[in-house]
Amino acid sequence: MSKGLIASHKVGGERCPGSGRAAGGLRTPDEARAAGGDAKATRRPPVDAWVETIQLLLVVLGGVAFLVGFIGALFSETVPLLALPVTAVAGIIAWTLNVTPAGRRNTSRNQAEATRQAGIRERKAARAEGERQKTRAREAAEAAQAQRRAVRELLDGLPERGAPQVEAITYCLSRTGAARDPRVQAEAERLARRHVAVDERILCVALSVVGEPRRRPALLILTDRGAAVSDRGTSYRCDPDPGDVTEGWGVQVGELLFSFPGNPQLWTALAARAEAAALSAPAAPLTGRPEPRLIRTPRDAELVAVDWMRYLGFADAVATPVGADEGIDVISERGLAQVKMEGRPTSRPTVQQLHGVATAKEREALFFSLGGYTVPASAWASQHGIALFRYDHQGTPEAVNPPALRLMEAADARAPEPAGAEHGGDA
Repeated sequence: MSKGLIASHKVGGERCPGSGRAAGGLRTPDEARAAGGDAKATRRPPVDAWVETIQLLLVVLGGVAFLVGFIGALFSETVPLLALPVTAVAGIIAWTLNVTPAGRRNTSRNQAEATRQAGIRERKAARAEGERQKTRAREAAEAAQAQRRAVRELLDGLPERGAPQVEAITYCLSRTGAARDPRVQAEAERLARRHVAVDERILCVALSVVGEPRRRPALLILTDRGAAVSDRGTSYRCDPDPGDVTEGWGVQVGELLFSFPGNPQLWTALAARAEAAALSAPAAPLTGRPEPRLIRTPRDAELVAVDWMRYLGFADAVATPVGADEGIDVISERGLAQVKMEGRPTSRPTVQQLHGVATAKEREALFFSLGGYTVPASAWASQHGIALFRYDHQGTPEAVNPPALRLMEAADARAPEPAGAEHGGDA
């Protein structure tokens, strides 16, 4: 027996050299059909290749002839007459070859190849887009995690709620470039005293972008419940809307822009507002009556009324912006007040107007007047539960009717003064 026959009878799963069949040279019916299909798919008759090559040459010839004829028309009338027929004949022959069986097979094969390549490109594009989406999701998750860490660091570093506002302002300014500017510190303290309630948490102190030379930047204090702005001697309270915040750019308050690049802690403070508000706690009671303060302007009188309303139990009392509607000068969650700095006594219609506003807003009404009240005004206010206070130029109020007296006595009981201290006014 020859060596070839001996090799053909070897068993044990060995493969014959140069073939994909198992030892023995036999294929299963499924393998045979698959192999035949692959062969038909990859086998290409020589005539198809020849037809495709001839078509390509004819197309090239037609294109060259057309180009020669087009350029030759600029120099001679004879060249186009020779070139254009060659172009037409080449095109006709190429079209004729295309409708032959070989041409149709080539066309079908080319279309299938184009479809396959388009599918490959689509799959690559889909994979690339999936990778980009994963990258964006990963970056977004990392950014959110970094922001949560920054928010936690900010909230952990802030003084406790109810602590003196100066401590929170000092901490917030220490994270800015204006940390060593005493004027900014003083302006921020004045702004907080006027428009930030004692039970609010100050999250950030920011400076505006200055577009004019020699103009001081405006100041923004952001808290867990709102914001306050000081700009060129004018201060007011505001609450930025979501539409005022442009991610990656800044906060727009009217014409003022407080940019994130210039105030890196501002974006973190905005993100911390909801969490800081959720950690609400009652404000620490004041330890004594507010210190006397000289009153020179109506705004001074309103700020004195803010201090005393906080002492009387309205810890979130803040001064309203200048020119607020309905005559309300100080407002809090539970009460509101009107302040008059006039030499004549306040009349009953004025007190009645305050009562109407307070009733509509379902809040307690307080009135502070430098000139006192008429007898009808005092009697009507006592009947309807409006607390009336008369203050002097040193900013010390005096209760002039029973509702005001009850508020003052309750406040004194909550915050007893040190022994030997004198009250700034009668209780």
